[in-house]
This record gives sequence, C-alpha cells and structure tokens, in this order.
Amino acid sequence: MEKSLHVNFLAHFGQAIADQIPERPKPRLNIRHADTQYYAKEGNWAIAQEFDGKHGYLFSYDLHFEEEAVIPVRVDMGDLYVLYLVEGDIDILIRDAADNLICTLAPGRARYLYVPPGDYRVELSAGGHQVFGFYFDGGIFRDGNERSFRFLHEVIAAYRSKATHLVYSIDFLVGPKTLLHIDHLCNNLRKGDLDNEAFVLTELTRLMQLSKEKVFTEYEQTSDPELLIQRCRQLLAKNIAYEGNKAQIKLIANQLGIRYEYLNRIHKQFHGKNLRDYRSSLLVKHVETLLAGPFSLWEVAIQSGFHGPSELNRFFKKHRGITLARYRRSIEKV
Repeated sequence: MEKSLHVNFLAHFGQAIADQIPERPKPRLNIRHADTQYYAKEGNWAIAQEFDGKHGYLFSYDLHFEEEAVIPVRVDMGDLYVLYLVEGDIDILIRDAADNLICTLAPGRARYLYVPPGDYRVELSAGGHQVFGFYFDGGIFRDGNERSFRFLHEVIAAYRSKATHLVYSIDFLVGPKTLLHIDHLCNNLRKGDLDNEAFVLTELTRLMQLSKEKVFTEYEQTSDPELLIQRCRQLLAKNIAYEGNKAQIKLIANQLGIRYEYLNRIHKQFHGKNLRDYRSSLLVKHVETLLAGPFSLWEVAIQSGFHGPSELNRFFKKHRGITLARYRRSIEKV
C-alpha cells in the first residue's frame, strides 16, 4: 500500500540516530520486518516503526517527552485509519491546519477515522505514549458488508464521498484480547512471502470484527438506562473540556445509538434536570476555571467555544447571575 502518513519527527528531534547506539530505548511492541527509526533529544525520544503491506500500512510509535510536544503530520491521500492509544496518561489531541481541535484519543481506547489529505498537528502531554495503528483502503467495505458495522457508517460515508474534513467513530476499549491480536499480527509478519498478504488481510479483518464486538458490548448491548446516562455524562464532560460551547448533546446521543429525546428523559428521571441544563452547568464551571487563569476575556471566550467576550458574557450572566469581569474581580479578592 502506498505510504500516505508522514509524521514529522524530524521537526521536533532533528535527524534520526543510528540504531547501534548503546542503551537506546526499546519499543513496547515489535513489528517484525518494520522500517524502524530512532530519535532522541534532551531526554525526549521516539521510536517509529512502519510496515508496508498490500492491504494495510501498519505503524507503531513509542514516545517519551519531558514536556508537552507538538508533532506536525502530513497526509497525502484520504484513507481509513484505526488508532489505538495502548499506553499513556492523558488524551492525545489532533488539530487541523487552522488549529481547530478535530479529534482526541484517550489512553486505553481506540477509534476509526477517515483522514482526508492535509496538514495536521498532534499534541502530546509530557510522559510516555504508545500508539499503534494502521490505515487501509476503504474499498474493503463493499456489497453491503458494512451493514453490521453501524458505528462506522459515517466514517465510511465520508471516505466514499471524499469528504474534506476528518470524521471519526465512537471510541472503544483496548483490552487484553485486542492486545493479543495486535501482538500476533506484528510478531508473525513475513517479508517476501506471498502468503503474508493474505495473513495481514485476515488479521486486520479480525481486529475490525473485534472492534465491532467491543462497541456492541460497551454501547449497544446495555439496556440499563443508568449506565447509558453515566456514559453520556462522561462524554459530555469530556467534550466540554475540549470544545466548550461547541459540544453537542445530539452528537453524543448519536454516538450512543440512542434518541436524544429518550436520553434527555431518563437523565431528568435520574438527576432531576434535563441534559441542556446539565450541559450549561458544565460549561459554566469550565468558564470559571479559565477565568481563574492568566487568560484575557477574549482568550477565555475562544477557548470556551464562543465567538467572543460579548456572547460569552451573555451566557455567563444568564446562568451565573454576574458578568465575567465581576466574577473575575470576586475571585481575585479571595
């Protein structure tokens, strides 16, 4: 498969180092016969492994940063991706060329993405990260074989229509069974063996089937309304933290495969308030946290997902009873 993903480690680390250097870090996952590059600079390091298969391009990145880092990425062709954040402490953030947050990846979770050609930035926190993934030709979904992959329908549709924006699926757990499948795939790759291409396709298909099982167990199998509301509140809190006012309850309902009206009704049943009011309370707390920081009111507004201080001030005064400036003065006196 033609290489399309270009992770620019050179921009952060400089030239790759020789693999003969003693005491160089070891990857947590070994991709057999992979093209491997090592990078190191001032206590930071990265190991990049890539394997080109006919039916899928595999990659694994072991990363360690002493402080937050931003890595530029370029994508040449629109393909379908699966990203697994096998290890890490904090979400990885993906931004577009205009610096808009377009996707997150949580530790111990995975998700599918359609990624169109373009330039991106990946933000990583201080600490260690291990990312495994692969991209593949979306033409594998054909003749209706995608019907049972309900959670991928929007991603597949974006691929087929050559959408100009990134589209991602709900995320799902990376458990022991998934890790065993990934290890089996990576440890049994064979270079120059005709049977290897069939092996790669079979194992990638198994990983896709396993992800479908994970999604069914986590999102679709449960009929317990309390568990649905718990998951809804978790997703809403996370989206507010990253997107502020741009977070949409109806998108979360779609992710959970539940009608918004039903979700709203059972939320009120369990918590005594509708989802819209709960969203507003989360957003107010998010704004208050930003106001306690060193940001200008304009910066607070933009980081909160509003168009400017005036719009944010109207929202804040409606729900908090005081203006932004008055609230900031009140906490400065404490």
